[in-house]
Amino acid sequence: MPNSFQPPKPTVILVDTMGSANLGAVARTAAAFGLAGFRLVSPRCELNQESKMWACYGSRLFPHIESFATLSDGLKDIDLAVALSRREGRYRHRHYTLATLHNAILPKMQEGTRVAYVFGNEESGLSRADLGLCHYSAEIPVLADDGSLNLAHAVSITLYEALGRPSGETEAPGPKSVHEEAAPPNRLQHLLSKSKSTLSRVKFPRQNSTLEEEMVKLDRLVQRTGLENWEVRMLEGMLKQVNAHLDSLGESSLAEESEQAPASQED
Repeated sequence: MPNSFQPPKPTVILVDTMGSANLGAVARTAAAFGLAGFRLVSPRCELNQESKMWACYGSRLFPHIESFATLSDGLKDIDLAVALSRREGRYRHRHYTLATLHNAILPKMQEGTRVAYVFGNEESGLSRADLGLCHYSAEIPVLADDGSLNLAHAVSITLYEALGRPSGETEAPGPKSVHEEAAPPNRLQHLLSKSKSTLSRVKFPRQNSTLEEEMVKLDRLVQRTGLENWEVRMLEGMLKQVNAHLDSLGESSLAEESEQAPASQED
């Protein structure tokens, strides 16, 4: 079925850009695809004659480029900011390949959502602080482990993925990052096992049912939801914290709390 999603024209934001030639090359790409805005954050170079030479007809955008002291200022009127980066860090649950972001995430946004793609400088990319200001991060898959793209090339690929693909064109799903991959069966069984032992410690359930019966329901729920690796890690972390708290209470206190807790009613 053709995809009826019409992507909004985005804003491109360059942070700490170091090369005047790169500014010009990005302006050329921006002019070719059409943008809602072109912004610079703390640029470490100038729009000069070299920029104009690389920009070609894109130099017509120069008078409309906005500059900001901080990324926070540059994002004030943006609803959805996407950081282009291979650095995931603690934000890996919001990290996607560019193709997945465009095919699965952006179409869920409300019409009129103001989207910005944020690019770091040519040497170190975006800082962790700047990554934290963005709602998602996305990467362009490359074959080499240490591979990287020129800034202008990265912007070109991003804008093609966002705007250049004809409406309704289909493509094979892009490769997923390891964090997006569905958790394997043994990982899900480990999660269910940890859940069962934790629920047993708090004397669940307290209605006319057994823990084994409730675990059958939980198993079905887990299998139906198709949990990804990062989601399983998050749930395992929650269970670990719960068990640590139970350990700190001690078995006698735990038994007393369990006796005082009101019995829940089964739906």
